[in-house]
Amino acid sequence: MPDFLLPRGTGLGGPPVLTAGRPFSAVELQAMESDGVVRRILAQVYVPAAVRPTSQLRARALAQTLTSRVRERTVAGRMTAAWILGCAPAPERPVMLVESTRRLARLGTGDRLLVHEVRFGELDVVDIAGLKVTSGLRTALDLALHCEERAALPVLRRLLGHPGLGLTAALVSAGLEEMPRQPHKDRARAVLGRLG
Repeated sequence: MPDFLLPRGTGLGGPPVLTAGRPFSAVELQAMESDGVVRRILAQVYVPAAVRPTSQLRARALAQTLTSRVRERTVAGRMTAAWILGCAPAPERPVMLVESTRRLARLGTGDRLLVHEVRFGELDVVDIAGLKVTSGLRTALDLALHCEERAALPVLRRLLGHPGLGLTAALVSAGLEEMPRQPHKDRARAVLGRLG
């Protein structure tokens, strides 16, 4: 394997995350993917083929696709957060959440992202490799509330089985009941009831 693709230890830098123009063209990255040197982790973002994806690596990959303004003002959420946590497939269009007190029009996200206005509680956001991501509990609640049951259930089961998150169906259900005036609450209760 070429030296520039070798993991750089476990520091903040970690393995390289490559996008077109940094330093290779899209054609060069596709050729390296065909040769098995790199693999696509998200959209047009590549990592060394031998590297095991982690939450930190997925967060860094997503961060490469965002402008600094979007990175600073939004939080990766819903299925995108579940992907970062290793519990869902890579999103075609990442979902980013923005505090409802901020103005969406000024983000300039184009059509590459889905952006939703929400309210965050004190423990709803965590930092993963410099990217703001919804916590495991908030991610599970959002999936129960906002995703189709067929898509949400397998991901919710993976979140509950994730050893580092400490989630249980009872904890997620209790979190749902603590949410005031939440649309789709009855549907979310039904989804969570199918987990047990």
